[in-house]
Amino acid sequence: MPDGTWVVRPDIPRETSEVRVVDLRHDGIACIPALECVRKKAFKGTTCAEHVHDGCVEIVFCQRGTLVFEGMGVTYPFHPEMVFVSRPDEPHRLSSFPHGMFIYNILVRIGKRGTSMLGLPSREADCLRDRLLSLPKRLFFGGDNVRLAFQCLFRAYDEEERNTPWRRLRLKNAVMDLLLAVIDAANTEDDHMAANPLADAIAAIRANPAVAFTLDELAARTHLSPHHLVRQFKRFTGLPPLAFRNSCRIEQAKRELTNRTRSIGSIAIRLGYSSTQNFATSFRVATGKTPRAWRSDCLCS
Repeated sequence: MPDGTWVVRPDIPRETSEVRVVDLRHDGIACIPALECVRKKAFKGTTCAEHVHDGCVEIVFCQRGTLVFEGMGVTYPFHPEMVFVSRPDEPHRLSSFPHGMFIYNILVRIGKRGTSMLGLPSREADCLRDRLLSLPKRLFFGGDNVRLAFQCLFRAYDEEERNTPWRRLRLKNAVMDLLLAVIDAANTEDDHMAANPLADAIAAIRANPAVAFTLDELAARTHLSPHHLVRQFKRFTGLPPLAFRNSCRIEQAKRELTNRTRSIGSIAIRLGYSSTQNFATSFRVATGKTPRAWRSDCLCS
């Protein structure tokens, strides 16, 4: 981890082997306070509280895992190769951190109109600001262009000699390439998810986590053999179907536990657990807390 780490979300661990956050302001890129890479099970047992980024656009690219963003009262399913963008001062949160996730993230400080950004003259900087603030979609397919742009930016950060004009030039150029790739992707029509054979199966599991779909039933939905279904499912979500269903059940349980009128036993039954004890054990393994402790913490916060 570099010096001067600036944490994107205040409730995540500052430094782990699976979370990397760099601050490009130390390299003279004043508009990029945070560039982040998160891999696998870094947030097991935690949740991300709703938050805002003062004066910043946040761009998140999902490389692996099937996640869920919530913002302004809307839920956005977030799949691999997708981009999610939140505007300045807009409350949002990533509501799930499944095992196997891999995301890139960058904060872009917009600044005042008429001022420079990335060394651009004020008119070009204003044009870039306007494009970032008026994207036609907040959730869209990013694909290889956005993924490669994130990778190139990290490569420039890691490989170039510190405190040199060439390093600053490489970083500014890589940031610009990334922002242009995101803007282009947001303005491109793409029916990527509709064409994905796993989309229906994933949506069915997420909407009905209590239902124990068999591999044959999911294979029928996707028109894949059970063997290829498992391989593709893990590649797309980071988890095999059974583990993904369990993850969805835990996420649904978290939501239902915030309702004081529902007993823990009734929640266990609704979600298809064989017993309250089985539910409690599964919940504790996934979150590090019992359902009762989770409910108590949520109601006290």
